[in-house]
Parts: sequence; C-alpha cells; structure tokens
Amino acid sequence: MKVGGWVGLCVAVFLPSLAAADPIAGSATQIGAWRVTAYTRNQTGLFNHCVLYRVQNEGFGLAIGYTVQGIWTMAAEAPTWGLVAKESYTATLQVGSVSYTATGRAVDGRGMSFNVAPEIFDQLKSGHQFTVSANQKRYTISLDGIEAAQQRTRDCIKQYATATRPPSPSPGQAAPPPPPSPPVAANALVQAIQTLLIRLGYDPGPTNGVIGIKTNMAISAFQKSIGERGDGLPSEALRGQLERAVAARGPGGNPGSAPAASAPPPMQQRPPTSPREKAVASSGTGFFIGPDIVVTNFHVINGCVELRLRKTGGDLGPARVVATSRSDDLAALRASNRSKSFLKLRVGVPIKPAEPVLVFGYPLAEALSSAGNTTLGNVTALAGLRDDSRFMQISAAVQPGNSGGPAVDEAGRLMGVVVSKLNALAIARLTGDIPQNVNFAIKVATLVNFLEAHNIAYQPAEAAARELPATERAQRAEASSIQVECWR
Repeated sequence: MKVGGWVGLCVAVFLPSLAAADPIAGSATQIGAWRVTAYTRNQTGLFNHCVLYRVQNEGFGLAIGYTVQGIWTMAAEAPTWGLVAKESYTATLQVGSVSYTATGRAVDGRGMSFNVAPEIFDQLKSGHQFTVSANQKRYTISLDGIEAAQQRTRDCIKQYATATRPPSPSPGQAAPPPPPSPPVAANALVQAIQTLLIRLGYDPGPTNGVIGIKTNMAISAFQKSIGERGDGLPSEALRGQLERAVAARGPGGNPGSAPAASAPPPMQQRPPTSPREKAVASSGTGFFIGPDIVVTNFHVINGCVELRLRKTGGDLGPARVVATSRSDDLAALRASNRSKSFLKLRVGVPIKPAEPVLVFGYPLAEALSSAGNTTLGNVTALAGLRDDSRFMQISAAVQPGNSGGPAVDEAGRLMGVVVSKLNALAIARLTGDIPQNVNFAIKVATLVNFLEAHNIAYQPAEAAARELPATERAQRAEASSIQVECWR
C-alpha cells in the first residue's frame, strides 16, 4: 500500500467537510514505525491538525489525529475491508485485553473513521496490540513506540498552530481569516465545564480551560451517567446539562435537595401529616473492591431513596452513591462500615472462552438463604446481546437479586459483574424453545474504565495468580459480597 494514499485517507477522515487538505511541506517526521504530519485547511491554507499513523499487517493502517482544540480522533484502513462509502458499521476495538464498542463511518471501500469513547486514547501504549473487528473482518497492529509519536503529535500542534500563517492575499482579494488559537490557550467554556464536573465529583484534571484526556474522560463518564453515548466533547449543551445536575444537588450536595423555603404565615400552614414510612422495594448484590467501596449495578440503586447493606440477614448500615453509569449499568457506593475482605481485579489478562467462572449473590432474598448463593459455570461467549463487547455470556445460574454480584475466575480474581439473565419466556415465544443458562456479566475491563473515569481506586490482581479450589474461591467471593437493599 502506498503511503501517499494512506495520507490522503487520513485527511479525508479527519476533515470530512473538506474536499482535500494538504500536508505542510517539511512537517513529516518519522518516529520509529510511526509517521507524524501536519495538515492545513485547503480553502485557506491555514494549519488545522496533525496526524500520526502507521501501516502494518496485511496493509492495515491506523491513523490518530489531534486537533488544535486538543481533541483526539481515530481512523483505520484495510485494503480488503469491503465497505460501502458513508455507511455506518459497528466495530469492536481492542487494546490489549480492553474492548470498546464503536461506530465506524466508511469513507470509501477500505477506510472508516471511528466515533470512540475518549478514554481509549489513554490505553494506547507500547507492548499492546490494537485490534479492529468490523464487517466480519479482523485486523491487528502493534502499538510499539506510540507514546513518542503521540508526544511528537502534541509538539506538532504547538509548533504549527503558532508558526503557520495564511498566505499573503492577492491584490483585491480579501484577507483570509486569522489562524486558530493554539491549544494551550484557555477556553472559558471548557473551564466552566471542568469546574462543574468537579462540583459533581468527577476528576477532569486542573481547571485550566484546556481539553486533555482527563477532561475528555470525565465528560464521557458524566454523559454515560445520564444515558448518553459519551463522546467526551465539550459543548454549550453539555454545560447546560452539568448546570442542571449541579442545581439538582442543591446546597447540601444531595440529589433532589433544594433550598429551604420560608415558612408560610401560621394561618396558612397545613395541618401536619405523617410521613409515609420507607420500605424495602427491591434488593441486589454488591461487592467490595476496597475497604469501603462497593460496586453494584446501576439498576439496583436507581430511584432509591435510601440504600442499606446487609450481610447474612444483619443490617450493616447505610451506603451512599459515589458514581454511576447508566449506559454501562454500573454504580459505586461508599459503605458506612468498612470491610476487611475485598476483591482484586483481573487486569491485563484476557478472558477466554470456556474459562470456569464462579458467581456469588443474594438471589430471591425473600425465599432463599440470607447467607447467599454460589453457582459455577463457564464463559460461553466473549460478547453480550448483539455482540456488545462490554459484556460476556456465562452459564453460571443467576436469579433476580444476583444483579451486581461478582463473577470470579479460577484464581479468585474479579472477572466480571453479574448484570442479567436472558428472558427465557420472551425467547421461547420467538423461537419455540426455552434457552438454558444464558446469563451475562459486565467485563472487568468495562468496570476498570468506569472506576478510572471517576478516580476510584482499585487493586489489580497478580497476572500469574495460582488456581484455587472452588471452595476457597466461594469463601473469597462470599466474604467480599454484600446484599444491597433499595428503600423507597
């Protein structure tokens, strides 16, 4: 594959509104296997963005763009992809053992740009392989040396955003618009967004008005918490959403609290009414990943007025919500009582089909044992419904109440968060057959992204941990798990 053709694709992908864009003469730099080039806007000749790219296996190429606004973008090309221009494709992007689901838009038959979660750019590191699966084809490229190439790309932006000037206008021709501001200049909108994110408990980094990966990740985490896709990009609409979320928390910092209203005159006061007593509306399972941090599903705690933790039938006190993600169905709680037992996360070790899995939880709380239940099974698929790569399918039996519980591997390491079982009756109505043991768990990689986006600490497990007997794994899972009661 000719490098020149790949450069053209990079430009078309990152600047779809332009008919063409030209590389700045002398800007190309070879950093190991990566090539970094600066590009101008073709209509004005003004500097616009820098791109780092490499071509490797079977002509598969990866391009990563960086704009003057500090936004990273991504595209890829493969000669045999067989795409239809302007069509959208669902793609799975895997960096090491971490998988992301992305939407790709075809530029032509062989290349597409990706709408990806911003946190993926923080995962691009030497020693990892980057794999793209789309249109029933799979391609892999090495990321070795990418840190140096990314740094050169940042330097490229700084160099050309300030050094490039528009060409002198011809006599009688209007002068082109001034060049864009360099990315280091503070942006009032971004600064306001960063301040609001901090007030909501997110960590966007310093409130300097400059978009960086931490700000992208914090924005994405907030967007996902309100049910959006999570592109991680700043906008006026986002600021409005953040302002409404801050206002909803009220002066006391609790959702739904509002400033106290002035008491009406005595003659207008209504007779006191007895407040309705709260009661347990539902329950699920959670587990400790630290002395006082509990992980569970978002749907377990959604709409609850109060959360209480129980163990073997005993009340262990309340818990408060620390962070949530509606789209990933994850929530982190802070327990009022600390636990001596917590699970370490299986990080950097790919999950494989047919691996044994042990699930612990508190299903059917009113009917089954208050001490919890343990079930055994295997990983039956590495994706969930409709090939959603955030999930894995497991055969370990789960019931209502298992939601939010841990799924651990043969070494007792956390490999997933139980989330749901397939609706057997609905499938039976469609197919005439009742599916057996089709259950799902959120992969630990998705949980890690959620925790890191909210700056929540966790402990990674040893990559070469020894295999444990099932009884010992069950004891470890039970000791770290907790029943989560939703009161309304």
